Amino acid sequence: MASGSRRRKNPAGAVVRVDLTGVTAEVIGAQAGLPSQEVESVHERLVDSIRRLDIERAEGRRPFLEMAAQSGEVSKMQARAAELRGKLDWVVLVAGEGSTLGSRLLADTLPSVSDEAPRLLTIDGANPTAIRRVLARVDPARTLFHVLERSGENVETLAAFLVLRERLLSTLGAVDYARHLLVTTDADAGPLRQIVKDEGLHSTEFPAGVLGHQSATSPHHLLAAELVGADVPSYLQGVLEMDARCRVDDPDKNPAAVLALSTHLLATLHGVRTSVLFVYDEALHGLAQWWRHLWAASLGKKLEGESSSVSVGTTPVVAHGTLDQYTQLQMYLDGPADKLCTFLSVKEDASPTDVPASFPSDEDVGFIGGHSIEDVARAAQRATRAALARAERPSIVIEVERLDARATGQLVRLFESAALLCASLHDVDPQARPAVESVRRLLVGLLARPEEEALDLETFLRERWVV
Repeated sequence: MASGSRRRKNPAGAVVRVDLTGVTAEVIGAQAGLPSQEVESVHERLVDSIRRLDIERAEGRRPFLEMAAQSGEVSKMQARAAELRGKLDWVVLVAGEGSTLGSRLLADTLPSVSDEAPRLLTIDGANPTAIRRVLARVDPARTLFHVLERSGENVETLAAFLVLRERLLSTLGAVDYARHLLVTTDADAGPLRQIVKDEGLHSTEFPAGVLGHQSATSPHHLLAAELVGADVPSYLQGVLEMDARCRVDDPDKNPAAVLALSTHLLATLHGVRTSVLFVYDEALHGLAQWWRHLWAASLGKKLEGESSSVSVGTTPVVAHGTLDQYTQLQMYLDGPADKLCTFLSVKEDASPTDVPASFPSDEDVGFIGGHSIEDVARAAQRATRAALARAERPSIVIEVERLDARATGQLVRLFESAALLCASLHDVDPQARPAVESVRRLLVGLLARPEEEALDLETFLRERWVV
């Protein structure tokens, strides 16, 4: 994060640039910004984290980082998509724990390259309205229901699966229904794997050691994107390009390292406990929702000491374009100074939409004519960032040359690597999720032993609050 490095040109082939000017003390002041001595104080730890991550990869402890390079598995996914293409009008993803987000982010970012490609719908666990709407909308005979459940034990996903299976059975019959179900779960264990074996369902294996928030490059997650016409090869190319940049052990040349460093220092030394990702294009909403899941699952941890525990991590928040610029910005500017705003910006537009100069004599309207809608969005983003700087609030800009599959791949690996390095600086395990498991156990208890668990819950509440 040396002064010159912030403005260094991107390496050849890079389409993503990280601008950290808005977090420096020289721009927003020492109270909120990062002075050079703070950055230098953790420089060696950051280098060690980068090198340790490479060791973990070599030892097979971060398998999700290697999936984009597994050409054999990608080829199998593409062959499966080719078999299904032309037979489907709809692809419905059924998953819990945010697993649908890995498939959606590419499908949302890119428009379909074919008018004949099927459309994508998602059911995130036991979502009653989503299930009813999907069943009312699709023709089961022209639909693939892809159930993604790593352990096969997620109650919400199992409930949705059972509802959909029953509908397919009643509509298509006991023989044909199985052709419209694809189940991705653990290779050997879990109730879903047993159902697959018993009923002869089509299935794929969830990669060992890969969690839902780490599966954005998993071949089975990319199946939906391939089916709806997204450019998966270019996406994976972008992932590998950014992967190379994020393995450089010079932090000033490693975009994930400087993102992790800024977030860590602002959180630990300046009380910045909320990370806000601003996106100004609807096509980026899927990516933003995926980032929120990745960040929360990787960094929200509790460090247990000998006599007490310490909670770490920054809470991820997504802000949508010019809408949240006004609904949330009042809080970000005048509220507590505990937020880091990151702007995801697109530099070039494939087909800009011009604003007509309809009222040139009206000084309150005429100045807008001659610009494009994209110009207005970029200006709104710049104005917001300038207002934050003047209020001495930190901000980062991640600029994308153009929004395409390659850029999306680079953004995904940038955020994945930054999350891992930030977790290392916080000294937490990005794959441990004990809090989520505690909720699952309570849920199972409330359904399997309703009277017993309800009594326990009532007693717990009564001991702590008046109910």
